[in-house]
Amino acid sequence: MQPIRSRLVSWLRGTRTWWLLALGLALLALSHVRFGVGVLAWVAPLPFLVALREREGWRFRVAFAGALVLGYSLAMSKIVTEPVPAALAFAFGAPIALVHLPAYLLWDRLVRRGRDGLAILAFAAVSSLAEWAQAERTPFGVWGAAPTSQVGSLPVLQLLALAGMPGLSFLIHGVAATIEAAWSRRVRWPAPAAVAAVVVVALAWGAARADRPSTGPEVRAATIRTEATFGGLPVPSDAERRRIDDTLVERTRAAAAAGATLVVWTEGATLVLPREEAAFRERAASVARAHRIELVVSYVMPIRVSPLLYENRARWYGPDGAERLAYLKHQPVPGEPAVAGAAPAPAFETSFGLATAAICYDYDFPAIARAHTRSGAGLVAVPSSDWRGIDPVHTEMAAMRAIEGGFSIVRSTRFGLSAGIDAYGRMRGRVSTNASREPFMLVSVPTAPVPTLYAALGNTVLAPLAVIVAVALYALFVRRGLRAPGAGTTQGVDDRDDTADRHGQPA
Repeated sequence: MQPIRSRLVSWLRGTRTWWLLALGLALLALSHVRFGVGVLAWVAPLPFLVALREREGWRFRVAFAGALVLGYSLAMSKIVTEPVPAALAFAFGAPIALVHLPAYLLWDRLVRRGRDGLAILAFAAVSSLAEWAQAERTPFGVWGAAPTSQVGSLPVLQLLALAGMPGLSFLIHGVAATIEAAWSRRVRWPAPAAVAAVVVVALAWGAARADRPSTGPEVRAATIRTEATFGGLPVPSDAERRRIDDTLVERTRAAAAAGATLVVWTEGATLVLPREEAAFRERAASVARAHRIELVVSYVMPIRVSPLLYENRARWYGPDGAERLAYLKHQPVPGEPAVAGAAPAPAFETSFGLATAAICYDYDFPAIARAHTRSGAGLVAVPSSDWRGIDPVHTEMAAMRAIEGGFSIVRSTRFGLSAGIDAYGRMRGRVSTNASREPFMLVSVPTAPVPTLYAALGNTVLAPLAVIVAVALYALFVRRGLRAPGAGTTQGVDDRDDTADRHGQPA
């Protein structure tokens, strides 16, 4: 019995780093998107960092990159429901993992040169900058970014008002790296104590801000449910399109009679052929004029059938029937055969103040919301279309833009959660088409903008992060010969094979 126990203990020790990789990818998968446990995101990098510190060799680092890809792909697999193909999990998961990989690799090189304190800062800074670059420069938006895992915690999300997603990302990744350094006994107690104090103060401030009452004028808004179920070809018949349009108009009238002064349709609420668009626009204008409402209609208009290409539009009509805004979706979803708009919509005067609009996936990109903030919008209408796998998380992610920019959002959603959201990310009203057949939802939301530090600073919050990265690279490549006595490993360790793999013992 004793030899069996000894062999088991030896095997567990020899495979410890592989178990750490498995734990890390499990924490990644559990902390993000649907069914996400947000608190796990604060420690999800920890097993990865411990494994990298304990194991040398390039083969293990290749396996580590594979674990990152698998972890993010498993997270994205949770949003795969009809009609989304399973391939989407890997199509999103792999690029998101590769975006995060450089932070781990730079951390790895720094700790092997005994620069653990700098490694903590560099890991947090590179992770934050990488997530910013993904949101600003790729079609994947904020998906997989650490702050999106916190949609269930309003006190945490309030930190977006201070430094946006880069600041919150820096804090989350910095906490994980600090815990690892303390676990490995590479930093003295004042460092983790200081980080813990910062987190406590930040969360206390966030909790107080999340409880702050809204002040100023409000508007009574309605989100309209559509009966449209198309998702591409074939084009619905003339009779089916007329039925959809008549239902939308009837529900709009009912919402206005119930007291709504702003009515927002969902993305793709109906399909309009090019030859029908003029009549459709006149009908929408007449409805707005007849009921003295601000009306936001959204529709798809095919302009080519083979291959399919369409315009994904929103139009805003005032109580006088005048068209205030004609908007093309600025950021189509990857693979969506839609003509991309040229720029975010500007803010304009309405009966309740400055407002503007975006369409669904647009609000997975903070730059679009920042443009709305700069234009002074106090309310943004966001016609949207989701699917079961991202209900309600996609609407909850949109609330992050409200906190960053200090404005309210009315998100009217097909196949998902419609909500009225105030500038603190609080949902004043919500209803999912997956849980209710109500024809419309009424909600009151504030219309005056709430100033935020992030709205004032914008991307200047990236400057200190860039400085940290520059210092880390200088320490790594320019002064690479300087390292603490006895710390790190020999130069070139990543260019050799793993002896640990052959002998079953950690390096």
